[in-house]
Amino acid sequence: MEKLTKKEKKELKKQEWQEKLKRQEQNRKLKTFGIWVAAAVVLALAVFGLLQIANSPQISSTSSSKLPPATREDPVTGNPNAKVTLVEYSDFQCPACAAYYPMVKELLTDFNGKIYFVYRYFPLTATHQNAMISSLAAYAANLQGKFWEMHDMLFQTQNSWASSPKARETFMGYAKKLNLDIDKFTKDIDSGQAKDFINDSYNKGLALGINSTPTFFINGSKIQNPRTYNDFKSLIDNEINKK
Repeated sequence: MEKLTKKEKKELKKQEWQEKLKRQEQNRKLKTFGIWVAAAVVLALAVFGLLQIANSPQISSTSSSKLPPATREDPVTGNPNAKVTLVEYSDFQCPACAAYYPMVKELLTDFNGKIYFVYRYFPLTATHQNAMISSLAAYAANLQGKFWEMHDMLFQTQNSWASSPKARETFMGYAKKLNLDIDKFTKDIDSGQAKDFINDSYNKGLALGINSTPTFFINGSKIQNPRTYNDFKSLIDNEINKK
């Protein structure tokens, strides 16, 4: 066997040392990569979980015991003895409220006799120029037993009056179509009683922490606004089927 020279031995040790450093660097990189992969997996799972929670209809775990009970002046429809009471704080000029309007209407049809619906005024006057006058028109119609008819007309035609400087005249036209007593309607729409009632509804909504419309409560508990009709329907079904 041929012996290595001192120079060759030195070169061999240098190569071994370099190989050792190379392996250590590779191990460090692999370890770092593994940590990043594990972190990415954990983050992805967390995001997925949050999306699942966000996408599923939920009722707030905190029940709002402050939610005012329905009064004789509140617009209501459905069965007052139903197992489910749905309350909506709404603004007639709010586009999102108009989008939820047909959904709520369908719920009242599908759950006929099984749901009690209470409408609450929450006009966003700071952003919607005709929020208050449209609420007043609905209030005045309610005094003649035609709230829901006016409610439907306001939402169905929202685009035509939302930015109109003559919304009041438009609502007078709606009152005529509904065969309301125009003199009484005019008196009621201008009354301090009407404005006081709407402002009181708004202020009580603020006390509940409401800051946007529509805001819904099911049996006194605030819900996340469902994305689809089926999501909304499942919330009602769950309440009906509770023991």
